[in-house]
Amino acid sequence: MFAMFVHTNLIAQMTLFPTFRYCWFLLLLTAVKGFCQENYAFRWYTADNNELPQSSIKAIVPDKYNFIWMTTENGLVRYDGNSFAAFNSSNTNLEGSRFTDIFGSIEKDSLLCYNQGKKELALITGRKIKIFKQKPPASNIIRKGQHSYFHDGLPSYLSIDPSQQFCFKLPNGNIFFMDSEEVELCDPKMKSVYKIPYPNSSVFNFFAIGNDLFYLKDNGTYECFSKNGKSSGKLDSEIFKTPHKIYWNITTGQVFLSFKNKIFLLKDQNNKLSAEFIIEFKEFENSNIVSIYYDRINQKLYLGSNTNGLCIISFPAFTSVKKNHYKSEVYYAAQTFSDSTIITPNGRIFSNKKFIDSISFPKTVFLDEKVNIVLDDAKNIWISRLYDVLCYLKNANYKEHITYGFNQNPKVIFKDDQNTIWVSLGNTEFKKAKLHSIKNGKISLVAIFKSNINYIAQYDSETLLLGTEKGLFKFNRNSRKLAFVKNSENINIRSIFIDSEKKIWLTTYEKGFFLYADNKVHSFPTDEDNYLNASHCIVEDKKGFFWIPTNKGLFQVSRKTLLEYSKNKIKAIYYHQYNKSDGFLTNEFNGGCEPNSNFLKNNTIALPSINGFVFFNPYKVVPLLPGKELFIDRVIVDQKVIPLQEKIILPNNFQRVSILIAYPYYGNPENLHIEAKLDKTPNSRWERIKNERSISFTTLPPGEYKLMIRSLSGFDSQYVYKKILLKVPANFYQTPWFTFLTYLLFIAFVIFIWYVRLYYIKRKNIKLEQVIEEKTKKLAATVKKLQKTKSNLKQEIKQQETLVKSISHDIKSPLKFLTNSISHLFENETIQDDAKLKKHVGTIKMSTTQLYEYVENLIKYSSIFIEGKKLEDASYSLYELIEEKIDIFEKIAEAENIEIINSVDKNLRIRTNKKALSIIVHNLVDNALKNSQNGHVELFSGTKENKLMITIIDNGRGMSKELIDYYMDFYKNPIVKNYHLGLHMIIELLLIIEGNINITSTLDEGTAIEIIVEYD
Repeated sequence: MFAMFVHTNLIAQMTLFPTFRYCWFLLLLTAVKGFCQENYAFRWYTADNNELPQSSIKAIVPDKYNFIWMTTENGLVRYDGNSFAAFNSSNTNLEGSRFTDIFGSIEKDSLLCYNQGKKELALITGRKIKIFKQKPPASNIIRKGQHSYFHDGLPSYLSIDPSQQFCFKLPNGNIFFMDSEEVELCDPKMKSVYKIPYPNSSVFNFFAIGNDLFYLKDNGTYECFSKNGKSSGKLDSEIFKTPHKIYWNITTGQVFLSFKNKIFLLKDQNNKLSAEFIIEFKEFENSNIVSIYYDRINQKLYLGSNTNGLCIISFPAFTSVKKNHYKSEVYYAAQTFSDSTIITPNGRIFSNKKFIDSISFPKTVFLDEKVNIVLDDAKNIWISRLYDVLCYLKNANYKEHITYGFNQNPKVIFKDDQNTIWVSLGNTEFKKAKLHSIKNGKISLVAIFKSNINYIAQYDSETLLLGTEKGLFKFNRNSRKLAFVKNSENINIRSIFIDSEKKIWLTTYEKGFFLYADNKVHSFPTDEDNYLNASHCIVEDKKGFFWIPTNKGLFQVSRKTLLEYSKNKIKAIYYHQYNKSDGFLTNEFNGGCEPNSNFLKNNTIALPSINGFVFFNPYKVVPLLPGKELFIDRVIVDQKVIPLQEKIILPNNFQRVSILIAYPYYGNPENLHIEAKLDKTPNSRWERIKNERSISFTTLPPGEYKLMIRSLSGFDSQYVYKKILLKVPANFYQTPWFTFLTYLLFIAFVIFIWYVRLYYIKRKNIKLEQVIEEKTKKLAATVKKLQKTKSNLKQEIKQQETLVKSISHDIKSPLKFLTNSISHLFENETIQDDAKLKKHVGTIKMSTTQLYEYVENLIKYSSIFIEGKKLEDASYSLYELIEEKIDIFEKIAEAENIEIINSVDKNLRIRTNKKALSIIVHNLVDNALKNSQNGHVELFSGTKENKLMITIIDNGRGMSKELIDYYMDFYKNPIVKNYHLGLHMIIELLLIIEGNINITSTLDEGTAIEIIVEYD
């Protein structure tokens, strides 16, 4: 479990007269109580939580690739900043897993470890170990008959008499020999350079830094033995008042001193020792520490315990400060009060180390009272309470104030460069948001807004920028004109920042941050977890970085990269995230206030959070950036590790392959952005690799693949790439030759089948030709008979047509004469006087007229089949046509007491085939009269587009549903049954002229028949 130690500094508070308390508070920095966070954080790793194979850490050394290696009594351990990898007898061919020291060269990528008894040598190279089973080299040099043992660092694991002679090989190749009586320096060829008598109490007080040998005494004095001889010096005697212990990491060349819980790093400069204080770690003295390594680049201190495992201490550059150590303190706005302090709306004054003092302001009640504070040019403090703005006067030691009353709650208070105070008032259910100015004690209403103003900033001497819940406004102080910035209406602005080049940056609620430049609003991609969606504010340092606090930590980003993205839309932006592990008490910062950050003159930035203020010097923060190189650690195929090569050969029938990435990184894992893409696969795209740092694939078809791995390497947003070639060999049946041979055989088989089929078809064709010949003869005879029958039918039809025409003509002329004669006879006065005779003659006249009309229709009917749908050349009146038909049936209608009504449009003229339409109307009227008695028949007309609709309605006997269905079916499939001939004729004529018919009828109530034809 990660542990963060905090420290409470309680000092008695001095009592001063109230008059001087606020004027001279800066002199009291050491005389007040307060709370600040310690400057380190630590975590223990042990075998108890299965992070280490064993809890005894004997040696700690980095390799060439920045991995950390440790020895334990159960193997070697490699640490990459994220996880531990153990190498012991369970996963290697080691027979013994008890290790102590690590020797060798970091620069040459050659670290050596011997297990107990020196039976096996583990060579650490290329981020892995290689095991050699060979006779170990001598652990001493025999010189002049005397054994000189190689020094193994401090504390030493050698169980020999400390009065014996030791030797140590320097980086330049020279060798020091030292014992309890003298010190001798030899060159690489073992030729003595000098020998100096030096009686001493223990050779374990010797250590080397670089090419110099030192002997440190208990009082802090020391002797330095260099190539130039012996010299002396003394360290600070104050730190040697308590017993000390020396830790010499012989492989890294680092030497540490511990005094109880204080740890110092010894440095050599021109043969002079100096002690750099590293940390006071409260658990050090009781933790049985035996090995130390200090990673200055990554700001990590590694402590190896003989019993308690590994402790990693980090040194965050961020400090959280609040008043009360035991309570959470939520802060919003704060105002710079001096070069090194800030003041809050509730009057509390903080430095970057602790709470300083407070001014007695009225107690805050609502949130809006905590989100604004201003210092004017006279150092007066402006705050808000309820509906008032209060100005606390500097010349009255902040004991008196001036009240400016409003009828709405103030949301933002801002001072411009002319010492004018601007106050925005929040909208309510009944009142709109307003902007006021206060100048020389006078309040003036400036503008009314539909939405709240959240932030006010000054762009230049004339322009104020107003950030609202619905966009950005520009306000000209001279002309008093207000202008809205286009395309910002959907932005709920949280803060406005004007950078060193006068570019305008906006932070928002839920939409990240924006750049307003060249009259355009530019958006930016957020981080992968979308924490930057709720950006509180932006602070710029002089190194070209933006610092953006959010509800999920603090982000650092390159301003140059953001500008390049706004112009060229580069692929990605590197955001560096800081969280609680970097020294915060909480990851949640606060915003929505003004000022929302302070950049003090002592180069300290102060940011409010939900638990204190976070202070940091941006120029002292060293971000732990991802490395510039990716490594492939292992390739596991179906739970078996395979050797790493330039081209990884995978078994043809593998089920799953996992590629493990080795990537030393000792910062926040959220800052790693590793992606992978395998080409030549469906939907090949970049996929994020999570914390497990492995890439897995299931079965792949035979072929060669390129696996690309990339990682964002830093603020320049450039990618580091790693390419891996994968090959899945093909089985013999998956090779191109096999495929070619298969195709060849298939083609040959097809050709063979084709020839067999061709032979079969030829044989069948011969038989078929014989059958066809026989059938042809029979068919020829049949065709001959059909042609003769066809000729006979044509002759018969022609004769029948001639006969019909002859009969019609021979009947038509006498009928015409007979009709005319009877008409004259009917008009004779003698007949007119005799009613009975008149009636009989009238009946004869009507019958002859109908017979004539029938013959006329028969001739028309026969000619229609020849003319078809032909339209008339000239239009004619439909009304007159129907009148003619009514005249024919007038007497019949009178005899049946039926009224015939012509309701057709008198002005309607049509070009429909007149013969066909005449027959159709004739038959419609005839049928209606035959089925009606003592009623009426009425004809209507209508047009729609180019369609003519003629409807005849009667109130006669009606038609059954079966009969209607028959006629409608007959229209679709004209097969005659024994029903009324008239409708059959009508339907046949409609089919010829492409018309349509609708029949609606109810038995004993009547019938309505609608005829639809083209009329133009």
